[in-house]
Amino acid sequence: MVKKTWLAALCGVVLTVSLAGVPAASAAEAPSAQHCADMARLHIPDATVTSATVNTSGVFTIPPGQGGPGEGSPGDTFDGLPAYCDVEITQGRVGIGVWLPLDWNGRFEGVGGGGFVSGISWRAMSAALRAGYATASTDTGHPDAQGYDGSFALAADGTLDRPVIEDFAYLAVHRMTVTGKAVTTSFYGRAPRYMYFEGCSMGGRQALAEAQRYPSDYDGIVAGSTAVDFPRLAAMQLWPQFVMLRAHDFMPSCKFTAFQQAVIAKCDGLDKVRDGVIADLAACRFDPRTLIGRSTDCGVITATDAAVMRQIWDGPRTGAHGQGRRLWYGSPYGFDASFLAHTYVGGDGRLTGYPLYIASGWYRYWLARDPDFDWKSLTTRTYLRMFREGVATFPTLESDDPDLTAFRDHGGKLLLWTGLADPLIPPQGTIGYYRSVVHRMGGPKRTDRFARLFLAPGVGHCAGTGTVAPAPLDRMGPLARWVEHGTAPASLLATTVDEPTGQVTASRPVCVYPLVARYDGTGDTEDARNFTCARRY
Repeated sequence: MVKKTWLAALCGVVLTVSLAGVPAASAAEAPSAQHCADMARLHIPDATVTSATVNTSGVFTIPPGQGGPGEGSPGDTFDGLPAYCDVEITQGRVGIGVWLPLDWNGRFEGVGGGGFVSGISWRAMSAALRAGYATASTDTGHPDAQGYDGSFALAADGTLDRPVIEDFAYLAVHRMTVTGKAVTTSFYGRAPRYMYFEGCSMGGRQALAEAQRYPSDYDGIVAGSTAVDFPRLAAMQLWPQFVMLRAHDFMPSCKFTAFQQAVIAKCDGLDKVRDGVIADLAACRFDPRTLIGRSTDCGVITATDAAVMRQIWDGPRTGAHGQGRRLWYGSPYGFDASFLAHTYVGGDGRLTGYPLYIASGWYRYWLARDPDFDWKSLTTRTYLRMFREGVATFPTLESDDPDLTAFRDHGGKLLLWTGLADPLIPPQGTIGYYRSVVHRMGGPKRTDRFARLFLAPGVGHCAGTGTVAPAPLDRMGPLARWVEHGTAPASLLATTVDEPTGQVTASRPVCVYPLVARYDGTGDTEDARNFTCARRY
């Protein structure tokens, strides 16, 4: 009989994982199908291993009841996978998936989720597995449709379900980390040499929560397109719809396109390269009133249209006409407005708004706590009141603590990145958080030693939605070199890849903030070798 015990701190409680009767692979022995089957007998306090199976097919299919925003739907497949042991665990109401490649690189990668985190992040786990990582993900306690609209926040009696919200906010990811590391150690007979985490969007917020709350969980963390200060962000994501509601002006998509094209035409060349991308958001200045009277395929742009566009770019403010104190950032110049400002023809034949599901769910379930709440009943007064109530009620969802002293002292490295054309999460939130870290942690040079920010022009949400330029697709490689070899990344290689062929068709460096990619003046502007990182364009 082999018996091993691993200890890990879990919210101040010692977690003991017992493997009585479970033979572990030795350091010189490759794990096998039998080792995987033995994982079904793993004893984890307050948790159950529901299955442990080897997958050698090279393909994973999303099971019924799973999937979610950005992950796909039941029946969708991910291919090109190496042979691995698939261990599924339930810990209370929280589901955890751990994938263990039979050919392991010695590293562990926890992955974050998106939106309200509906289900395991199979797509991110597949990418980590292909790179040889043992990997884990969690549904944070709501794998079904409740995770899509955020309705899990309400208990059966209509009050806030605080334990469930705590799981969603930060606790489930920490438990996944502790449990995933223990399972990995059991399977291979040795602990991971390095622990990594990568998340984008809500996963980016989860990444920051890990660095702030559990600084010794990971050696390196990638936080992308961060949903930092989520209560303010979620309220902001309804702002474009509320502005149109308040102005009685639900604009058709082609008018938004006209504004987008006009601002890109004006600010595209600020980086000395004409490529349809605004690279210098800070220097871009555009007055939407210059388009008043312009004809489009869906009508003439009016003064009301211009006022609506200005307020959407400017972000939530306290005044009834977009004046007063700013409450959060607005959408960036050049963004695709069809996501946060989506409109459609209603049953009465008139245009009406269709908010992003996160925004409508936030107001319905988290703030109003009424499944029948109609966002169109909002006024300036009620919008502001609910905005402030969200900030006051859900501080655990902010994840904006700039004090990363414990993470730094643990030896942790943080790679922050965001796209400057993100249509869902304003990049200013990530930039603002990084600046607060710099201020708290002793200035740029000291911060640079453990935390770096990368801004990708023309890149949309998590290198997907809204992307019109080369995107930094490999973030874990540069992070691992930083953690393991002390080589801090000066830039990330952004690429555009032709999906059918896998060929790189364009590339560009994404420089460490505050440096920018400056064109050398000669050669192909779609070749990263013709750019250097510099202070100014």
